[in-house]
Amino acid sequence: MSRSTRRSIRGRSSEVLQELELEETKENSTPRRRGRQKKNDFIPEEDAEVSPKKRTKVSPAKQENISVSAVGSLPERERETEELAKYIEDVLAENGSGSLYISGPPGTGKTATLTRIISDRKLASKIKMVYVNCTSMSSAGSIYKKICEELQLSSAGTTEKFYLSAIEEYLKKKHKTIMMVLDEIDQLASSKQTILYNIFEWPAKRDSKLILVGVANALDLTDRLLSRLQARCELRPHLIQFLPYTKPQLVNILKNSLRQNNTCELFNDAALHLLAAKVASTSGDARRALLLTKSLVESADKDQRQERKSAAKAVGQSKVETKPTSPPKVVQIKQVVSTLNQVYGSTQNMDEDAAFPLQQKLLICSLLLVLKAGKSKDVTVGKLHQVYKAVCAKQNLQSVDQTEFTNLCSLVETRGVLRMVGKKEARMNRVLLQWDEDEVHNVLNDKQLIASILSDMSCVGK
Repeated sequence: MSRSTRRSIRGRSSEVLQELELEETKENSTPRRRGRQKKNDFIPEEDAEVSPKKRTKVSPAKQENISVSAVGSLPERERETEELAKYIEDVLAENGSGSLYISGPPGTGKTATLTRIISDRKLASKIKMVYVNCTSMSSAGSIYKKICEELQLSSAGTTEKFYLSAIEEYLKKKHKTIMMVLDEIDQLASSKQTILYNIFEWPAKRDSKLILVGVANALDLTDRLLSRLQARCELRPHLIQFLPYTKPQLVNILKNSLRQNNTCELFNDAALHLLAAKVASTSGDARRALLLTKSLVESADKDQRQERKSAAKAVGQSKVETKPTSPPKVVQIKQVVSTLNQVYGSTQNMDEDAAFPLQQKLLICSLLLVLKAGKSKDVTVGKLHQVYKAVCAKQNLQSVDQTEFTNLCSLVETRGVLRMVGKKEARMNRVLLQWDEDEVHNVLNDKQLIASILSDMSCVGK
């Protein structure tokens, strides 16, 4: 990747990435292995997922997976973009291999920044892309089969061993440099970490031409779970950490988003700063801030349309919406405070983390219970609602209906605890836990409630 290419990448930092066209060309030469880079080889980083998804030569279905969560324009990640681009450029220049581990809390631009880089057409002509979101794996070992499918490899059998052998045999052959992105890579953790070790050892294999990129929330995954990598320099991945967004960064992101949607005049500046300050103090999650902002603007627009219809009816024009005679309805501080109260619970002090409301606690505990009871990581909103109702019944508490429950899931999602995935009807959306279980326990701060719910497996049913 040339300097002009990197400049063009940075120049597109305000674009929403909707497609990644990954092409394939011929390129065969002897690679050199590449270990972890020295820090002074890269542009220093300062700040800190959204999450797109995408793959090889790109069928429509795979394109759909790849661009799911590019958060608006996503500014404020120029340094991380430069560091990633520089690393990939250096590996390609050496015709070698290397590995990256990108970490940071949800909503801090990890995947979107990576997507911005690999969407560059000049880079796409030099690599073969493989993208896998590891939350879609039914088991950690099924990652080998998925990678074989992405590389269009055939195996001698259908067990993990055969699929692994097919991949490692392919890496020995002459092939174009592969860029393998494993999103949510922590989902592949196992008791002995054999799968993760196998994967991180691939770039160091003789004649391998592989840029391995692991993406996850945990900052210390490679140190905590893969200590063996630290003993061998050639296996040690280069680490890039994405820190939570600060208030000024969030204000910039939100204003940029409002500007792109021509809705700047619909949001009071002081109200915007309040919203950014609250999100920055609790999570620094840009997706959460954007969701709240969008919800508030849509609510203000809906209220204004209702007022116009009411005014039209008052003058006998109920079937015709009159032209607005007043300026657009602007989101004020009181609307922001009301929304934050709904999302974070009581916000008597806007500078402190608010407790979770009871219904949100019950939802989160129900999700923990389902994950504890089952081996599958696929939990739908419908299934979770059934468990939630059973939990409420056991606790002698009133439950909400399916529609209210879906809205409740959306509120919890804005806090970064969980993520809903899917484009089908709401009840079929998958619910993914984003936080570690220990973190959830600490934040809920209700050990008695959590213990009583998690000890009763009867609520999960068959």
